[in-house]
Amino acid sequence: MSAPIAPPFHRHLLALVYDTFLVIPIIMASTALVMGLYVQIIPVDNTTEVVALPPGVVQLTAVLSVAIFYFIFWRRGGQTLGMQAWRVKLVNASGLPVSNTQILLRLIAATLSYGALGLGLAWRFVDRDRCYLHDRLSGTRLTIVTKAS
Repeated sequence: MSAPIAPPFHRHLLALVYDTFLVIPIIMASTALVMGLYVQIIPVDNTTEVVALPPGVVQLTAVLSVAIFYFIFWRRGGQTLGMQAWRVKLVNASGLPVSNTQILLRLIAATLSYGALGLGLAWRFVDRDRCYLHDRLSGTRLTIVTKAS
């Protein structure tokens, strides 16, 4: 089996933008669900009192929502909807489907890559196989999906 071909950077970036439009409503819905649970657990004496989730809870809800979104799609076929639209697929270093452990490692490493001002993304431009740092750390890579004839 030949080595997977890395997609152009712009194709991966466009897949991320596409997925962002899908993830934002998921974050909003999950935050609303957590807020509903929160107001049931924390009693409010005055009905005019504004109840707000602690910022850490909102952030944790958002991170978990995004992680679950990517985990489910990558586990089911290596592609999110944005990746399907732009013909990008997540595979292991051999070009085979990724494992649960690899997905979890990639999610953790990608969070750190993005959180460090995107330096993990810049790794792609110096890597011989055009892999991101989180791909190197998790034993995964992105590849181009060829059009079916």
